[in-house]
Amino acid sequence: MSTTMEPTYLFLDTEWADVIGSELVSLALVSADGQHRFYAERDPLPAKPTDFVSGVIYPLLERGSVALSDVAFTTALRTFLRGIANPFVLFDYANDGALLTYALAAFELTDVEAQSCGPIPPPVMTHMLREGLMTMVLEDWFEVNPAAQARRHHAAVDAEALRQAWLAVTGRIDASWSRTMMRAAHSDAHTAR
Repeated sequence: MSTTMEPTYLFLDTEWADVIGSELVSLALVSADGQHRFYAERDPLPAKPTDFVSGVIYPLLERGSVALSDVAFTTALRTFLRGIANPFVLFDYANDGALLTYALAAFELTDVEAQSCGPIPPPVMTHMLREGLMTMVLEDWFEVNPAAQARRHHAAVDAEALRQAWLAVTGRIDASWSRTMMRAAHSDAHTAR
């Protein structure tokens, strides 16, 4: 009898302030079932963002209770992931995974500050390629969700879009909203004749 637990898929997206992607701005995780969500923004924000970040990403930020110091951010993230059974993190860009690791490792905090954030959970991570079908279905989702399209580049919105695309591509939800999936189904039906 196998005791292996099913993974809890979590979809990750991050936003960053600099060209090389080292200055985390915000981070979001959403579970495949949509029941578990994490979203946080750094406080203070990186002081010298690129023009794109200052003009597009910073205006989308929520601030308030989700704007967290590095200690509070790391503590909240570690606590969230420790509460997830067998977390399996999926993301569409390698830098997202690197920034998740950076936040879990407590940014540039001292060892004493990092220890105060609680134990580091052991999430299993993989890189989901956003090529081909996944990319096209992700774009379809934004096309049929104009409110989300208007907030694209908000980490929580982008994590949800990635979740929806993955659910559609893996056949876990009805994907009739996706032109790409409908074309693929039509092509498969035509080929089967």
